[in-house]
Amino acid sequence: MTECTKCHKTTKTNSPLCSDCQTKYWQQIRALGHVQLPALTSIMLRQAHIGNHTHTPNKGHAPMPIDPHAQQLIEDSETWLAEQAGKINQHYANLPWHKAWQRLLANKHTILNQPTAAQDYALLQHIIHRNEQALTPEEDHIIIGTCPHCGHQLTDTPTAETTTCPHCQKTWPAPSIKAQRDQRLWQHQIIGTPADAAKQLQKYGLAISRNLISQWILRGKIHPTQTGRHTYRFNLGELAMLLDCHR
Repeated sequence: MTECTKCHKTTKTNSPLCSDCQTKYWQQIRALGHVQLPALTSIMLRQAHIGNHTHTPNKGHAPMPIDPHAQQLIEDSETWLAEQAGKINQHYANLPWHKAWQRLLANKHTILNQPTAAQDYALLQHIIHRNEQALTPEEDHIIIGTCPHCGHQLTDTPTAETTTCPHCQKTWPAPSIKAQRDQRLWQHQIIGTPADAAKQLQKYGLAISRNLISQWILRGKIHPTQTGRHTYRFNLGELAMLLDCHR
């Protein structure tokens, strides 16, 4: 019996990672080369666009031929792939990213059982997260919560495991930030229709329909103060708590 060097759970194998971490690690390796890098390449070359197209006035400057942010993400991903491929065979470290990635796929056992697997996995998680942020339209980001260090609002993808503050650059575990957010929702009240309340909760990544909120009112599960013919004073914390019970 050994301890997983990533999640610290007890594992029956002699591998540095437990079976769960190995599965997740391998899924991310496959996603990096199969999904993320091809998509980032299209964005870098401006062959694809993430999010809604917006028109910006022409100020007389030609647009850059490539997207520098996507280029940087690609370079960081390529560096990670080259390093891992070099651990299999030093000659693989100089291969183009897609060939280096294929060498990793062909040497699954070697990669998952590297002594540095936990550190390699942690770095890949960071790379995957940054890539996912770039590949997720801004309008699909949700409010994770507030940065404990500087108080800046944190937004990220719904499935993010960690979130980085754009202001102070500190990284936090997303689940704990979301838990603090949900507690603070009790301090938030809005006046509006059930549809307004549903839209507000959706900004926090809490999927709920206006029909469900209307049903809760009719059944007496919530007792918002009615302020107009179709409007109420809702407590977002109460709605979030009831939603958890409903799932």
